[in-house]
Amino acid sequence: MGVTALPEECIATIISFTSPRDACRDALVSRMFGSAAGSDLVWNRFLPPDYQQIISESVSSGSSSSSSSSLNNLSKKDLYFHLCHNPILIGNGNRSFAIDKLSGKKCYMLGARELSIIWGDTPQYWDWTPSAETPVSPQSRFSEVAHLLDVCWLDIKGRIETNILSPNTRYGAYFVYTFVRSVEEGEDEEYYCTGFDRPVKVSIRFENEIEGNATNAYLLPDTPEEHDGRHPHMREDMWMEIEIGEFFTDQVHGMVEMCLMEIENGDWKSGLVVHGIELRPK
Repeated sequence: MGVTALPEECIATIISFTSPRDACRDALVSRMFGSAAGSDLVWNRFLPPDYQQIISESVSSGSSSSSSSSLNNLSKKDLYFHLCHNPILIGNGNRSFAIDKLSGKKCYMLGARELSIIWGDTPQYWDWTPSAETPVSPQSRFSEVAHLLDVCWLDIKGRIETNILSPNTRYGAYFVYTFVRSVEEGEDEEYYCTGFDRPVKVSIRFENEIEGNATNAYLLPDTPEEHDGRHPHMREDMWMEIEIGEFFTDQVHGMVEMCLMEIENGDWKSGLVVHGIELRPK
């Protein structure tokens, strides 16, 4: 008996043990395969096991298409791809959740308000700007971004429990940011910042470790590549990102701390705009 003679549910069950990419390819084989590959049975398996609980924690982001009730009305395949392209805000609105398109594994972003920023609540050093009202940075998925006014001690940390991430997965942690942009009419757009000619230090560690290995990271986008250290990349959403480090989620759960700091040179710094720290599978 050929595979096309199998009941559609059997074909769907087989496809559900493959991957999202394979399912999309299988859908092209025949009409029956297309129907099986697009079924809820298949795509429910590709979604994270606790996706319903996560969706129930979503908060309004001004988009009715991302409300909990709207998401629950989607087919499992449509929900999968919606979460790939449209991160949802969860909890108090300072975190976002999405899924990786190729693997279906969880992606999280800690917004600036979810981070620990030294002197962050001191108005003379940092300004918390509603993201919809500032022309100096790209659009943010969060309600606020942190705008550095002037500090010589830069210390930003984020923490996340590994038990909410996908298990047995290597994750990368990325600092997402930009610099204040000039918006003078008739002039080319340019970044305005001071004190970032020298590298900052980035590190990542589990809470039971004494300290992480710090690596040089150059936040300015035009830093020559021959400078030893990490360099930023422009994202599709027009923010920049630079890798903080990576870690593996095994069966032992714990807290991961991600850190970006510059406290040695004493240079006064300004113009940095913090979006958050993103964690996604590598």
